[in-house]
Amino acid sequence: MTFANTDKEITLIYNSEEHIGKQILALAQIENISIHDIDLQNMKLTPTHWAELAVRIGIKVSELVNTEDASFLQKFGKTDQFSDDDWLKLLVNNPSILRAPIVMKGDKIVMMNNPQDMLRFVK
Repeated sequence: MTFANTDKEITLIYNSEEHIGKQILALAQIENISIHDIDLQNMKLTPTHWAELAVRIGIKVSELVNTEDASFLQKFGKTDQFSDDDWLKLLVNNPSILRAPIVMKGDKIVMMNNPQDMLRFVK
């Protein structure tokens, strides 16, 4: 799988067990926005996919992860010794730790914390 790089379609990478991603998807459907959704509950991204996403967003791989979440801290503890490879393995095996849904359209790619941002993103 490669990520589409077209202005005609929006790609949403999200976890369907997380409410923000579901709200973004619902808002896109209400607004009749053509969207290709990748639900991390049903599709596993590779380390290469995660690395590509981080590069395209312009952040470190570790910044894709919600390290503030109590369950993350409980499960993984201190992360200051983690390498990029460690972060990639964590994301591949625990996609629910994604900090926020990722929305892509053409060259634009963002992590979206607020579903309302979708309306501004498509304009």
